[in-house]
Amino acid sequence: MKILVAVKLTFDASQIKFDSSGKPLLDAAPRIMGDADKCAVEEAVRAKEKLGARTAVVTLGASREHERMIRDAYAMGIDEGYMVRIEKPEELSIPSVAELIAGVAGKTGPYDLILLGVGSNDTHSSMLAPMLSLILGYPLLPSIDKLEVKSNGVVGTATLEDGTYKFEAGFPAVVSVTSEANEPRIPTLRAILKSKRVPINQLTPGDLGAEPRKIKIEGLERFVVPRKRVILEAGDASQIEEAIDKLIEELKAEGVF
Repeated sequence: MKILVAVKLTFDASQIKFDSSGKPLLDAAPRIMGDADKCAVEEAVRAKEKLGARTAVVTLGASREHERMIRDAYAMGIDEGYMVRIEKPEELSIPSVAELIAGVAGKTGPYDLILLGVGSNDTHSSMLAPMLSLILGYPLLPSIDKLEVKSNGVVGTATLEDGTYKFEAGFPAVVSVTSEANEPRIPTLRAILKSKRVPINQLTPGDLGAEPRKIKIEGLERFVVPRKRVILEAGDASQIEEAIDKLIEELKAEGVF
């Protein structure tokens, strides 16, 4: 069994700061492996421990931070890493990202299972897994909260807005997992030191027969929901009923009910 995990270097959203105009200070923000992607890596390592799977990760990018992210995956237990060298991968269109990952899967596979996070910490579009499934022609298990990898296929449970779904598919398959799927392991110091000696395989879009297509980011600013600042006062018991009536009027005006 071979498993490929797609991971993305993303901004640590909890540490992004903004200037007075609402523009994010991205140059000062640390970048990490996405939370859901880390859970996908953990699922691959668990399948390796349980079933003897051979595991690999792939990322798109050319920076030292991308290399560090692959080594983080090595420290967790991944066997191989592939880096498709491309500048400014954050500007790639999602269909282009899917084509590049599919190209890696075709060149270094075949793979029984392709894992990835349901969405990255920054864009969280949840579109990559469906597009990858379409390109490869593999069945898709989306937004999985609990995954079981068997010797002949996968079973996953997803809690969506209208209920809890249970999906099952044979190999090959594409699975996207949420950040609730598991608790990713913390690598030991020995594993971290060992990961520094494992080579990282370098690829280019040309190696994959792909021509990356990019989009132009016109602007990025902080999303702010202005507060209503409606204060309802009830100094004593006689004013409570009046305050409740005003609250109901405000909620009706906002369309709450």
